[in-house]
Amino acid sequence: SPAAMQSVIILEKPNPVYSDEARKLGIQGEVLVEVVFPASGPVQVGRVIKGLGHGLDEAAIRVAQQIRFKPALQDGKPVDFPATVHIVFQLAY
Repeated sequence: SPAAMQSVIILEKPNPVYSDEARKLGIQGEVLVEVVFPASGPVQVGRVIKGLGHGLDEAAIRVAQQIRFKPALQDGKPVDFPATVHIVFQLAY
């Protein structure tokens, strides 16, 4: 039987900071970032899968690096957990 797997639990995900250029251009949307939530240590950021450009991809990477989480568990032991993080950029009007 497959081992009991408990997913990553996100404790804190900061809000992304808009670049001046993206704000002026009114760009909104989401950036998808490939990450690994390791058994121990900070998030390991891989690559941007879908970006928006104009400084927002870099802002999304910074947010992904700051995510606080409880690691995934397999049979009660922490394990690395690959995932895609969605960072949403939305201008307040």
